[in-house]
Amino acid sequence: MPGYKRERTASKYEEKNVSEFVATCLDFKTSISFHSASEATSLSEHIVLIGTEEQLKAPEVSKLPFHSADVAQVIAAASAGSITGTFSAGRRVNVGVVPTAATRNNCASRPDVIGVLIGQAIADGKVKTLDVFVRCAEELAVATAAAKSMPPVFTAKKGAAEKAYKAEVPSVRIFFPGNLTAPAASLAAVATNIELSRILFDAPTNLLDTTTFTEIAAGYAAKLGCGIDIIMGEELRERGYGGVYGVGKAAEFPPALVTLTYKPQGEMDPKDKIALVGKGIVYDTGGLAIKTPATGMAGMKDDMGGAAAVLCGFLACVQLKTKKEMSVTLCLADNAISARAQRNDDIVRMKSGHTVEIINTDAEGRLVLGDGVYHACTELSFTPTLIVDMATLTGAQLIAVGKKHAAVYCNTDEGEAFAVASGKKCGDLCFPIVYAPEYHNKEFISTVADYRNSVADRGNAQCSCAGQFIGNNLAKTYKGCWTHVDIAGPATTAHLGTGFGVALAVQMVTGGKF
Repeated sequence: MPGYKRERTASKYEEKNVSEFVATCLDFKTSISFHSASEATSLSEHIVLIGTEEQLKAPEVSKLPFHSADVAQVIAAASAGSITGTFSAGRRVNVGVVPTAATRNNCASRPDVIGVLIGQAIADGKVKTLDVFVRCAEELAVATAAAKSMPPVFTAKKGAAEKAYKAEVPSVRIFFPGNLTAPAASLAAVATNIELSRILFDAPTNLLDTTTFTEIAAGYAAKLGCGIDIIMGEELRERGYGGVYGVGKAAEFPPALVTLTYKPQGEMDPKDKIALVGKGIVYDTGGLAIKTPATGMAGMKDDMGGAAAVLCGFLACVQLKTKKEMSVTLCLADNAISARAQRNDDIVRMKSGHTVEIINTDAEGRLVLGDGVYHACTELSFTPTLIVDMATLTGAQLIAVGKKHAAVYCNTDEGEAFAVASGKKCGDLCFPIVYAPEYHNKEFISTVADYRNSVADRGNAQCSCAGQFIGNNLAKTYKGCWTHVDIAGPATTAHLGTGFGVALAVQMVTGGKF
């Protein structure tokens, strides 16, 4: 559907405001650039050097253009996890030490610490330009850490609402110890899309609703030459997408299922075809099973984090010119309250053909994703060998695996191991949760429908059960791998988006080779 244009309000003032935000998203480019250390000629007044104690004491460090006796003294005194500053030739030089300790469930290069050290250097110095010399050669992990460490781009503070909601952020140059193995532009593409996902995550629903989200996706499809299919509003009902339609039908703006497709030019991987699916609940009141407004509802603009992650992961892969045919499906809805709201006790007919008794309108993400994964199985121009869905799905995810790891629920041992290994490589960490449909499906027994939409026993592997509900909607003819990734915990920190999931998608699609 080329040339998609939102139909929103008749207010010229509001639509101008929204259009400026959409333009910020469509035109966004990271202020991070990537280089080899040999390219460091003209330096910033603010420098940060990051490495393990062993890396920092290597002979090559003394050849860096800012190195001095003062810097050497700081290196000698520094300890793991610390960042210490000094001055060298009139420049502020911070030295950050990365711990060598990393357990088997962590990323060995510790991009989590690298990102913290970069962020601290930016915050402490209030810098406009920063040169970062990393001694770690893991390019994707470092690029991911750098993009996550940047100050938020989206803001409405200090007049930024009159400047398309875009904050001024510093320019950061990342210098790697040797020659880059990946093109600098490719690393910048990953960083750009991680930061773009953070913009989408942080934006409120009166800017990022289902129509503007669709417009942003359509704008990128046009820019990158991707195919696009938009099923919106009443068309969802008429075509049987009862999960997405039911969740979003009460809202001011209609629900939508938006699919972008990419087919590489020339040589194409004959084996792997990948479909990404994302939960895009632009706001979650809980529906008629309403969340506690004062404490439980604030922050629910974040419930589209899965859609942001897979969209931006898809865009990065397209910009990297991956050789794999792929798609991304955004399941967009505003779980609002009105006279048209879905009720507890309603029975919904999913696109898969299953019927679902609604016993909790606040268990809505699994409904939209159920339609989304079925769509990925049957309605694309290709049959995927791997379907990956991402969602800020359950609070139980934080209990199961914590705030740093996503929960992975997968129908194959190989797929589970692949997701975990991909996370360790790029820094978007994952950990498997139990896969046992024969136990989990008992939680969804209904007396009047094929399933109910919420568990009978909240103490029985809730995170796995939520994933299994989605998996029940895979087409019976689908024989490929399906991986559900619950990112509820790692997607946010201090009420802001982290960009989690974008690098994971890139790593899973490309294998880190681009």
